Amino acid sequence: MNKFPLANLTHLSRFQKILLITDGTVTKLLEHYLDEPIMVHKLNEVVQQGISTFPHHDELEIDTPTDVLQRKIFLQGQLTGKHWIYADSTIFIRHLSVDFRKDLLESNQPIGKLWIKYRLETYKVILSIEEEKAQELAPYFDIEAHDRIISRTYSVYSNQKIIMIITEKFPLLFFQD
Repeated sequence: MNKFPLANLTHLSRFQKILLITDGTVTKLLEHYLDEPIMVHKLNEVVQQGISTFPHHDELEIDTPTDVLQRKIFLQGQLTGKHWIYADSTIFIRHLSVDFRKDLLESNQPIGKLWIKYRLETYKVILSIEEEKAQELAPYFDIEAHDRIISRTYSVYSNQKIIMIITEKFPLLFFQD
């Protein structure tokens, strides 16, 4: 896995750069770029109780154990059925309204659309941008395991509390200008 700073994105298309640095909703960007509605294809969703350590997120300091929703999904074209972006999320569900939680668990709406639906004011901090081999995600994207994917990990805050950490990944071959 190669981490690289924002300044070293020169080999990417304009839209790829936008996807990596946006602080808005990726879903809306995809829908406009692809001219296709986007839905969620859930791979895995598990609520874990009493979590206080986050192995891949050393920057997190949680004083009191909390419940988190671990969620792995694809943002998928509603018309084409194509998987466009993979997202792995750690969601601090106690920091969200009951209605937001219910929709998150029971619907196939992307998180970005739920932010809009519930008028949730958010602040995002990009933690890393990386490039790596597709490996086990390759079949979902219909690419080879050695093909490169780009990812970003960011934290999401609302009301001065962390509510989510999201990693989004997509093939380097996608979204060329």
